[in-house]
Amino acid sequence: MLLRVENLTTVRSTNELVKQAIEAGQPEGLVVRARRQSGGYGRQGRAWASPEGGLYCSWLLRPNVPLAQLPTLSLVAGLAVRDAAAALVPDSAAPAIRVKWPNDVVVAPDSVACEALPARAPFCKLCGISLEAHQGGVCVGIGVNVRRPRAAADVGGKNVPAYLEDLAPAWGHGRLEDALDATFSQIASVFSACYDRWLLEGFAPFSGRCNETSALAGCAVRIEDHGGGVLACGTACGIDEYGRLVVRRSDGTAVPVSSGEAHVLFGA
Repeated sequence: MLLRVENLTTVRSTNELVKQAIEAGQPEGLVVRARRQSGGYGRQGRAWASPEGGLYCSWLLRPNVPLAQLPTLSLVAGLAVRDAAAALVPDSAAPAIRVKWPNDVVVAPDSVACEALPARAPFCKLCGISLEAHQGGVCVGIGVNVRRPRAAADVGGKNVPAYLEDLAPAWGHGRLEDALDATFSQIASVFSACYDRWLLEGFAPFSGRCNETSALAGCAVRIEDHGGGVLACGTACGIDEYGRLVVRRSDGTAVPVSSGEAHVLFGA
C-alpha cells in the first residue's frame, strides 16, 4: 500500500477528515496526522484527549474482504502498534506491552520496572484504536501516547495513561517532532505489512500472536455491551480464529464474544 501522509498542526479530528476523504472518493492509503486534536474520539465515540505529545493519525482504507472479516482489522491494527512500540523500547520493557481485546494497546505495570506507572493498575493505556466503516471505506484511527503532556491526559473510562517515554526515557528528550516521526514511521511500516497480509490471508495468521501478547489471558473479566449490559462473565481464555474473545464461565462453558467492553475483575 502506497501511503500519502498529510501532516497538520491542529484539527478537530483526524477521523473526521478521513471520513470526508472517503466521501470525496479518495483511494486508500491516505493518512492524516495532527499534533493536536480539539475533538478527537476513539471507539464508540468516546472523547480522546489529544494534547501535544501524542501521535494522532487516521488511515483511509478500502479493504475488499468479506463483511465478517472486517471487525478483526481492529485487532490486527492493535497487534501492529504493539509490535511497533515494542521495537522502540528496550528489550526488557517490550513484553509489558500487550494487546487488550478488542482494540487497545496497554502496558502491564507489574511486568516492568517503571516508577512512572501506578503499580496497582492492572493496565495503563498506551494506545487507543477506532475502526469505522463509512460509505464504502474504512477509517482506522490510531492514538499513541508518546511523551507526557503538561496536563494529565484523559484516556477514557477507568484507564490511566502510559507513555513510550515511561518505557524508554530517551523518548522524553530531544525534539518532539523527531519522536513523533520515528513512532509514526515504525507503526506505518508494521501496520502496512500486516494490512497487506490480512487482505490476502484474513485474520488466521494473526490469531496466535494476538494470544501470545494478550493482556486479558487468564484474567477474570466481565464483558459489557455499549449500554452496560453483561454479555459474558468468567475467565478470558483466548482469542479465536474469528477475533472473538473466548470467555469460560464458572460452569465450564466457553462463550465467544464478538464485541463489547472488557473489564478486569479483582478478587474473582
